Amino acid sequence: MGRKERIAELDLIRAFAFLAVVYQHVIGVFIREKGLSEQAAIVYGMLFHLLKFAVPAFIFITGLVLFYNYYEKVNYFSFMRKRVTEILVPYGIWSAIYLAVQTKPLGEGSAFLWTIAKKLVTGTASYHLWFVVMIFQFYLLYPLWQKLFQFLHRLVTGRLRLLAVGAVAGGVYAGLMWFSARYIPAHPGEFAEGWLEAYFIKYRDRNSFYYFFYFLLGGVAAVALPAFRDSLRKRWPLIAAAFCLLYAWIGYELFRDSNSGTINLNVATSLKPSMFLYTVASLLGVYGLALWLGKKKAAWTHWLGLVGKYSYGAYLMHALILTYLMKGLRAIGLFHTGIIGSLVVFAICAAGSFLLSYGLGKLPFGALLVGAAEKKRASEPVQKQLQNAG
Repeated sequence: MGRKERIAELDLIRAFAFLAVVYQHVIGVFIREKGLSEQAAIVYGMLFHLLKFAVPAFIFITGLVLFYNYYEKVNYFSFMRKRVTEILVPYGIWSAIYLAVQTKPLGEGSAFLWTIAKKLVTGTASYHLWFVVMIFQFYLLYPLWQKLFQFLHRLVTGRLRLLAVGAVAGGVYAGLMWFSARYIPAHPGEFAEGWLEAYFIKYRDRNSFYYFFYFLLGGVAAVALPAFRDSLRKRWPLIAAAFCLLYAWIGYELFRDSNSGTINLNVATSLKPSMFLYTVASLLGVYGLALWLGKKKAAWTHWLGLVGKYSYGAYLMHALILTYLMKGLRAIGLFHTGIIGSLVVFAICAAGSFLLSYGLGKLPFGALLVGAAEKKRASEPVQKQLQNAG
C-alpha cells in the first residue's frame, strides 16, 4: 500500500502555530522592558492569550498524523529510528549550539557531562527546547497510546457513545488541569520526594501526560477526517461564540490573578481548567480557518504552507535569532521597545528563522539540522482514492 496523502491543511496549522510561538516569545522579551506602560502590558497580555493555541496545536497535529498513518499497527523499531533521526538529532545539534553560546559555566569533568546530560534530558539548553522533550514522549510511548485509543474507539458505536466517551475523557483531563493548577500549589508537601517533585511540579510543563487530551483529539480527527472537517464547516458560528466567551473569561482571570496591577504571563498557563476549554475552542477555530484558507490558491497561502513544512527547524533556531536580533536593535536603539517594535522584531525573527530553516533543509544533510521537511508525495492512485473518500 502506498503512502497516505499529506493532509494539506496541517501545513497551514503548523505555520500558524510556529508564528504564534515566535510572537509569544517576542512578547516575553518586550513585556520585561523597562518603562513598559500599563496599556502596552494589557495589549501584550491579550495577544499572549490569543496565541496560546500554539503548543496544543502541535500536539494535536502529532496525534492526528500518528493515528492517521499508524492506527492499526506500527513497526516500532523503524518508527523510532525515523523519529530519532528527524527529531532528536536536530534537537541535539541545536542544543549543543545553544550551550556553546552560553556564558554561564557548565562545569568541568564529570560535572560538565552531568550538566550536559541533564540539560538534554530536560530540554533546558534553551528556554524553548522543553517542547521537544515533551512532544517526543508521545512518539516514545505511541504503542501504549495506540492501544488506549483503539480501546476507546471500539467503545464508540454511535453518536451518543461518542459524546459519552468524549465527556469522560474531557472530565478526566479537566480534573488533571485542576490538579495541576489548584491542588499541587496548595499541597506542595505531598510531592516532596525527588522524582515526584520533578515529574509533577518542576518539569510538569514538559510532562506529556499533562497534554494527552489534545493528542487524543488529534486521533479523533484522524479516524473521522471527512466528518471532522464537515462538522467544523457547519458549526463555525458555535465555535466562534465559544471562543469569544472563553477568551473574555481567561482575560478576566489574567487581570484578576496578576499581582500589583501588572500583567503576569505565568497566569496564562495552558495547564488550568479554563485554558483547557479555551484551547479546544481555539484548536477547532484554527483548523476551520486552515480549511477555509486552503481553498484559496494564492501566493501567500503557498508560502504559509512552506513555513509549516519547515516549522520544526525554524522553531529550533528562532530563539537564537531572537536573542541576537534584540542585542543588535538595542545597540542601535531601534525597535527594541513598544508594540510596533515587537511586531517588527516578530516579522524579522519569523522570516529569518524560516529562510534559514528552508536553506539548511535543501542541503544533502539538511534533515539532520531541521528535520525532514519535504515528504515524498503519495502515488497517484492512492491520492485519488483518498481524495474521493474525503
